[in-house]
Amino acid sequence: MESLNMGLWKRVFAIYAWSLVAVSAQRVPAASTVYECNRTRIHLVVKMDPWGTGLKLDPQHLLLGRCSPSFENTAQGLFHFQYYFKECGFARLASGTMVEHSSSLVYRPSSSRSGLYSSPFVEQINCTDYEAGPLSPPSQVTTATGQLSASSVLMFTGMLMNEDFSAPSDSRVFFLGSQIHIEFAVQSFFHQPLRVFVDECVAAATPELNQSPRNYSVVANHGCLVDGRVANSHFLPRRAPEVIHLSLQAFEFIGVNADIYLHCHVLVWDPAVLTNPTRKACSFHRDTNKWELLDDPSSSVCTCCDSTCQVAGTRHRRDLGGSSMEANPQQSHVVVGRFTVQKPAQNAGHYEWDSNSSFSVRSHKGKVGSGM
Repeated sequence: MESLNMGLWKRVFAIYAWSLVAVSAQRVPAASTVYECNRTRIHLVVKMDPWGTGLKLDPQHLLLGRCSPSFENTAQGLFHFQYYFKECGFARLASGTMVEHSSSLVYRPSSSRSGLYSSPFVEQINCTDYEAGPLSPPSQVTTATGQLSASSVLMFTGMLMNEDFSAPSDSRVFFLGSQIHIEFAVQSFFHQPLRVFVDECVAAATPELNQSPRNYSVVANHGCLVDGRVANSHFLPRRAPEVIHLSLQAFEFIGVNADIYLHCHVLVWDPAVLTNPTRKACSFHRDTNKWELLDDPSSSVCTCCDSTCQVAGTRHRRDLGGSSMEANPQQSHVVVGRFTVQKPAQNAGHYEWDSNSSFSVRSHKGKVGSGM
């Protein structure tokens, strides 16, 4: 009897100790985890680096109920969970026509390891559905999202990539004048195909745009890559509609010794509509002094980049999730960074942004000239 009581006491103590850890654990940023459910299954996505600190979650200690990640997308930095509720041991609660399936996303690392996030967390996952009554016709599968869900269950990402875009960049340090490769993508669940665009992008010296002492517009006027007028910056050919690649020539803010962050407004649009002046990706070719539309080089829609881009009249639009994309745009604010730009050797030419955000080129002899 004494040994039985001791075993029971140990079990109660272990549960109590873990409950204290769960209470003290921090919450995962809302934009770092999204999920969508239907009546029988869930698709949950978790960023490998939820806090953007460079420390990744250890998938061996990340569980949805009793399920480990189904697969990993290292290119986008995401863990995916795709399971039926019963596979992961979701609890089921029915009340009238409402049915709720619930479980927990638990991260419980066993020890601290270099490069991995070491603090535990627990997030409640709830999927709610309403069953049709006995006299009602069969209803369509409805979806439900929880408190961690992003807008319309779309996961927008922006990350620094290696030169061939096969994986995230191993370095966050770039030489002045070199090319920085950036990928923007949208992960959609249970949705029609989408095409992603960078509506605007501002370089800043702080992770909060309104606190930066110096800003510079890289993309403006609904997708015009204005940095391409003065530097070797351009959109690259698409590999998929839901992904867009940007090659940006590295620069620095003169007089501000700080890392650089790109604050970008990213959105999605109907992939069948390629000529809307407010949904586009335009690069400037300095050899021809012309703008070119990424998805249709023969189009003249980018000519508005030299003035103001706006829709002249009503155009065909598909619905997304039953609502007008124009009235309810699917969009997100994405921050890419931090990254550092270093000056090359003293005898090498390099590029900088002066206090007026104009482009300056320092020649090998040290003379300074300014561009537009």
